[in-house]
Amino acid sequence: MGLTEFKSTARGLVSPVVAALDRAGFSPLGVSITGLLITAVSGVVIGQGRLLAGAAVFLLGSAFDMLDGDLARRQGTVSKRGAFLDSCFDRLGEAFLFAGLTWYFSGGEEGADRLALLLITLTVVGSLTTSYVRARAEGVGETCLVGWVQRTERVVLLTVGLLIGRWALVPILAFLAFATLATTVQRLVHVAAKLPGPAPRGRGQS
Repeated sequence: MGLTEFKSTARGLVSPVVAALDRAGFSPLGVSITGLLITAVSGVVIGQGRLLAGAAVFLLGSAFDMLDGDLARRQGTVSKRGAFLDSCFDRLGEAFLFAGLTWYFSGGEEGADRLALLLITLTVVGSLTTSYVRARAEGVGETCLVGWVQRTERVVLLTVGLLIGRWALVPILAFLAFATLATTVQRLVHVAAKLPGPAPRGRGQS
C-alpha cells in the first residue's frame, strides 16, 4: 500500500471522529492545540522513564494532529494561517519528544548515557537544519521536497523505539543522527544545483 492509499484509508477510519468533533463544536485550531498539549505531556511521561506509556500518549497527541486538517476541510475553514500553525505545532511536538528523551537519558538508576545524549543532540541539529534548508529554499523561490528522512520518518522510528524499549532507542538514535544530517546535505546539494551561480565577470573587470 502506497502513502496516498494509506492516507486515504486513515481518513476513512477517522471520519466518524472528525464528524463527532464537528458536532461538538471543536475548531481545527482547538484540536491542534489539544494535540500539542497531549504531546507535551508525553515528553514528561517519557522523561520519567515510562517509555511505553509515553509512546501511547504521544500517539494520542499525534492522532489529534491527523484530525485538524480533515476538520478544517469539513468546516470549510482551510487557510494558510491554519497550515502555518499546524506545521509549527508539529515541530514543537517533536521538540517535546526530544526533550523527554534527553531527560530520560540524563539520569535514572543507570546514570547519564552520554552516547545517547550526543546522538539526540546530533539528531536535533539534523532535524533543525533539514527544516531550515527547505524554508530557506522557499524563501529564495525554490521548492525542496526531497529528503531521505523527514519528520514523519523521525517520529515513526522514535515511537517504535519507545514501544520496544531502551535497548532499541540508542541504535535508532544513531541511525537518525546520521540520516538527518545526511538529509540536510542532500537538500543543500539539491537546492544549490537549482540556483544560479555568480554571473561571469567581464574581461574589463578587475
